[in-house]
Amino acid sequence: MLEYVSYQIGKPLKLIVFLHGYNGTIADHQYAIDWLREKVTDTVIVVPQAPQVSDKNPQKKQWFGMLKYDAENKRAKPETSVEEIFAIYNNAATDLKHCADSINNFIDEMQKKFNIADNQTYLIGFSQGAMLAIYTSLIRQNSIAGTFSLSGLIAGSDSLDKNIKSCPPLWLFHGEDDLKVQYKTLPYNIKWLQNHRINPQVKTYSELAHKVCEAEIDEIAKVVNLKF
Repeated sequence: MLEYVSYQIGKPLKLIVFLHGYNGTIADHQYAIDWLREKVTDTVIVVPQAPQVSDKNPQKKQWFGMLKYDAENKRAKPETSVEEIFAIYNNAATDLKHCADSINNFIDEMQKKFNIADNQTYLIGFSQGAMLAIYTSLIRQNSIAGTFSLSGLIAGSDSLDKNIKSCPPLWLFHGEDDLKVQYKTLPYNIKWLQNHRINPQVKTYSELAHKVCEAEIDEIAKVVNLKF
């Protein structure tokens, strides 16, 4: 099973699984996790650690490697077209499917551990974790209560298109100054989801680069706290 840390706030009636980003660790996201801990009620927050050593930094982790698909980091260059960016991430479809199956198994284990069902389970991801959160929740057998993508996009779209089983409520949050997972990809994400009968709620943030901001966590907490 994946290594993880967990935080219980009140009586655990709801489950949040938070997926960190590429070339990162749980510790890199502790500030956002702490905001979440302060704002949600009757919830257990579980944060798994990605199992692979990062292909950019041996001190960091990744859900799947990107150097083999984009050694020149074209996906983060302003001159790279949206179509090229999605083509790069589409090449990672096999890795994404493998990771998503692993995360769904992890969710099942956490649900059993805390006696929480899909309709009280939420998935949050940042960056590569957001791509994985979207993929995981859409191929899950039953819809979860909500999926939150922070600075993410639709990755592995050709494979995902053939494996969709669920249409959970989905939120897309993105900073307008994000140049790593480029903000200009957002309209494509919205259109792709709408073409698959998913109407995401979208929140954008001016002057936010590739990072989680507290306003995003505020929005997530509002949703989670409303449902019992």
